[in-house]
Amino acid sequence: MQLGLASDLITALPMNILVFMLLAPLIGALIAYLIGAKGARAITLLITTVELGLSLLLILGTPSLGSDAGGMSHTISYLLARLGTTSEAPVFEIILGVDGVSMVMILLSNLVIWIAAISSNHIKTSEGLYYMLFLVLQTGLLGVFMALDLIGFFIWWELVLIPMFFIIGLWGEQGSRHAAVKFFIYTHLGSAVMLVGFFYLYFQSSMINAIGIATEVPTFSMVALRNLGLDPWIQIGFALALFMGAGVKLPVFPLHNWLPWAHVKAPTPGSVILAGILLKMGGYAFIRLGLWMIPDAIARLAIPFAIIAIFTCIYAAFTAMAQTDMKSLVAYTSINHMSWVLLGVAAYAAGASSADPIIQAAANLAIQGSIFMMFSHGTIISVMFIVAGQLKYNTGTREIPEIKGLMTKAPKLSAVLILATLAAFGLPGFSGFIAEALIMFGSIVVYSWSALIGLGIFITVGYMLWMLNRIVFSDVDPEKEVSEAPWNDLIAPILMLIPVILLGIWPDLILDFVKPVIDAMLAGGLP
Repeated sequence: MQLGLASDLITALPMNILVFMLLAPLIGALIAYLIGAKGARAITLLITTVELGLSLLLILGTPSLGSDAGGMSHTISYLLARLGTTSEAPVFEIILGVDGVSMVMILLSNLVIWIAAISSNHIKTSEGLYYMLFLVLQTGLLGVFMALDLIGFFIWWELVLIPMFFIIGLWGEQGSRHAAVKFFIYTHLGSAVMLVGFFYLYFQSSMINAIGIATEVPTFSMVALRNLGLDPWIQIGFALALFMGAGVKLPVFPLHNWLPWAHVKAPTPGSVILAGILLKMGGYAFIRLGLWMIPDAIARLAIPFAIIAIFTCIYAAFTAMAQTDMKSLVAYTSINHMSWVLLGVAAYAAGASSADPIIQAAANLAIQGSIFMMFSHGTIISVMFIVAGQLKYNTGTREIPEIKGLMTKAPKLSAVLILATLAAFGLPGFSGFIAEALIMFGSIVVYSWSALIGLGIFITVGYMLWMLNRIVFSDVDPEKEVSEAPWNDLIAPILMLIPVILLGIWPDLILDFVKPVIDAMLAGGLP
């Protein structure tokens, strides 16, 4: 799906496209803060539109499997510090690069950020500060998906945390500061454990290289660490640290308690970014730092990871049934769906090394499904949270029992909610169905008992249809004031429904970029 014109345009840029994409939001953030309410929103819409265009240019003009080390493209590094005077002294450096998987996540990031910027039209206080934090957040997100070194990965990972903390705390609902603190504590503690794992791997990397020869030069480079013959127990130690950091972000039980609080109290654009892309950082970390870098360790932990994923899915589905706040229901639905990503990771880890070609093919399907699920979920859940926020604006409440007969008084908003709900529970014809089918078919071949996750589907269908019937199709409450959403509030969710439907019909639009990387990983063909 490469286009020669796209490749030529990338070459014509004044600097490396990845660096350009990181710098543009930072410059925009400074401008937005300086001009404040006069034009901060316009600057943000301009920057996010340009970034979305650049991510399309990147994915169309770059091979999924590049010629640089590790199958990467556009690789570039910046030296931060050298611990010594010789050329062999340990170095701290920022390394950037992309392959098909990371380009898909970059596209999702910029799409979600763009939609969140459009849906920020109700932000009317401290606009300069808000849009500055918004664009800094975009830089951090892009950095996570471009990073090829552990220190850089951690810097970008933590950079996302800071603006999100302030967006929740300063522009959220009553009680948002408590939710922001809870979000910060959970995610920061998880990140701290993961950082310990990074340094553990760094110092261990000086002990042995790929052919068992001791070396005195430790490294944070993901590509270099991937090619080291590290002891299996060292890898498992790192995998457990990774689980704490990525498991909080995904999130999985019992590391999920911060998420419903953050979603319910965050402003609508904050919820969109949080669910649409921040959670995907956890899934991406499991793939890039886990499957791609230490596959043997993840394979040894595959069964407990699969069990945690299935339990999280069913637990979140049952918990969602008890929710009366629309945002809270969507938050637990998000946990439910993201657990599928971990199941796909576990199934791939267990099946990739099998001598049976059928199990290998199933493992391939499962991990493709995980990546597709991240993209699909990012689009669907963004629509759900925008609609949840819109319900509050147009009915004065998000309490499901208090909203009745929406179809009669707000047919346009009802139509968007119906489509998003059908997509959320995986109706055929929408992208969510493709994601669940790939993971289900792949994981069942590897672990037959993983079919238990299907229970989560039935529960999700039940509570989603209950919610839809209660809000949309029940009799109108004559004492309740309900207004139709204006078109400018519906632009964002309608635009986001386009990929939801398009990918349900044509999933190869995403899978074609992912397959070459997964096939190379499966065949051990990455340099």
